[in-house]
Amino acid sequence: MMPPGERSDVRPPIPAVSLSLVMAAAGAVSVAGVLPGTLAKAAGIAGALLLMTGFVVHERRSELRVFPQATYRKGSSLKWVYLTLGLLSFGVAVESFLPLFGQRLAGLPPLVAGFFAAAISLGWSLTQIGSSSVSGDRGVRRLCVLGPGLLALGLLVQGLLQREDTPIWLVAVWVPVLLVAGSGIGLAYPHLSVAAISSTRDPEEGQRAAAAIATVTSLSIAFGTAVAGVLLNLGGESILDSARYVLFGLPIIGVLTARAANRTSRMEQADQAPLHQG
Repeated sequence: MMPPGERSDVRPPIPAVSLSLVMAAAGAVSVAGVLPGTLAKAAGIAGALLLMTGFVVHERRSELRVFPQATYRKGSSLKWVYLTLGLLSFGVAVESFLPLFGQRLAGLPPLVAGFFAAAISLGWSLTQIGSSSVSGDRGVRRLCVLGPGLLALGLLVQGLLQREDTPIWLVAVWVPVLLVAGSGIGLAYPHLSVAAISSTRDPEEGQRAAAAIATVTSLSIAFGTAVAGVLLNLGGESILDSARYVLFGLPIIGVLTARAANRTSRMEQADQAPLHQG
């Protein structure tokens, strides 16, 4: 259905070094989760942080990058947009462990526990249908801050509701709480995606900015699942402690990154306004 466009047999080079550094960082966190002893776990996490630092340093200097050049430009809101998208994706990583908590803490059958865990994705999907139609700078900015806040709040409340031998009435409360958490992703995600795509007028950089959205999401889910695995193992033999570590461990800093993105975006628009008027 799309009109014909220009085709090229030339394939763009792959930023292999950048991708290798991120994959190694996610692998280091995964290994840290199963290493015995606190010192070994800390060493694994420290190694992952060093690899991520190397990723940023390499990206800033290299011509072959995963993210657009504007991501690393001082005063650009794009880095905050990607960070917030990544932290929202951590909510999906937490979802991977919910069936375990449902089975071990509430005695749910595996099939029921699986459907229960899908509440975050359901809240995300339903809310995104309505939120994507919101327009206007003020409304969009509010959703971009409200979304991470709802996700963090929902998972925080879910952690507080965890109990040994959870009664069925409390399990019923879990579902709307997780729907609220998932709705936070749906409120902000589409508008953050648009903000990333429209961050530059350069067509080549715009394509890279759009492609980086899927990259950020995939890598954040992988990295977030690894981090959640570390938090799970910190609970030791207590599944209740493990559940609380995982649910409380979501970085609430996502709200701060969203606010930083909004603030920087307003500053960029204010700087550009005199140029448009001229």
